[in-house]
Amino acid sequence: MTIIKPFKKDKVLIVGLGSIGEKYKLAAKKYFNSNNIFIYSKHKKKTNLRSLKKVDNLNYIILSNPSTERMNFFKSFIKKGATYIFEKPMASNAFSERDNNEFFKIVSKNKIKIKSGYCLRLNPAVKELKKIINNNLKNVLKININTNSFLPLWRKKNYTKSVSAKKNYGGGVINELSHEIDLILYLFGKPRSLYASYLNTKSLKINTEDVADIIFNMSNKLNLNLHLDFCSPFGKREIEVIFRNKKKIVLDLIKNSLFFSNLKKTTIKNFKVEKYFYMDAQIKEMLKISKSQNKTYWISELKDAIHVLYIIKKIRESNLNKRLVYLN
Repeated sequence: MTIIKPFKKDKVLIVGLGSIGEKYKLAAKKYFNSNNIFIYSKHKKKTNLRSLKKVDNLNYIILSNPSTERMNFFKSFIKKGATYIFEKPMASNAFSERDNNEFFKIVSKNKIKIKSGYCLRLNPAVKELKKIINNNLKNVLKININTNSFLPLWRKKNYTKSVSAKKNYGGGVINELSHEIDLILYLFGKPRSLYASYLNTKSLKINTEDVADIIFNMSNKLNLNLHLDFCSPFGKREIEVIFRNKKKIVLDLIKNSLFFSNLKKTTIKNFKVEKYFYMDAQIKEMLKISKSQNKTYWISELKDAIHVLYIIKKIRESNLNKRLVYLN
């Protein structure tokens, strides 16, 4: 596979230097000259925003600042012809119809291209499962997605001061693990309705929800059960798909493996995923999108990322009112 590299004069701006921003900075060094990597972090006072607007050939922009600030920064720092990465979730609130129209008007008028932050789509095991599901969706009987994680292991310096732990920065397990909601859209399509319940177990020193359980209705004959938490030290990140022919597939996103089972045996297919695979793959995709004339791929993924915001809104509505809610 040919790896696309930027032109020598191209520059990249990384907005926000939290844990994700630091990873992007490390990955960017493989593709950009160090002098062509710019950082803007208002908390760490890296580079003046006014001077950044005058930088020529700033053709790549990675928005890894808090979700509550992401859209405002995008609107205030528009670079014509640039390719952006929007970390997930794209914003802290769902788009209204007006927001949506304004956003795509900016994108179109300024010939902007966008890669969403939902990098799990790039995992080779996920891609393999996608191919299988595409050919067998009508035969799926049941879907269980189970993600257990432990926030203090994510944010080892001081998890209580991280974005994940703070409601006013768009934290909480639903926003932080919205990857799983994006994977539902990618693998199985749009849900028709959902019932959600989430809470703060008080086992961590945070002011956001740390456990969430959602039942999605995908069709008249198919439900999907989603569990998310970041208060469990017993890590798990699995998608279990059970078929009507007494077979099942389990995607293990920690081991990067697919487990194929029937009533008699289980076989395993392992995939190689390097330590910094996701940030590296994101930058490759950003460069690929910037050179491509095909809008279909990135527009479809971008619309899904916006739909994730809408689903999160409906999850919160369901939990608040303790009832089933229908989705458009």
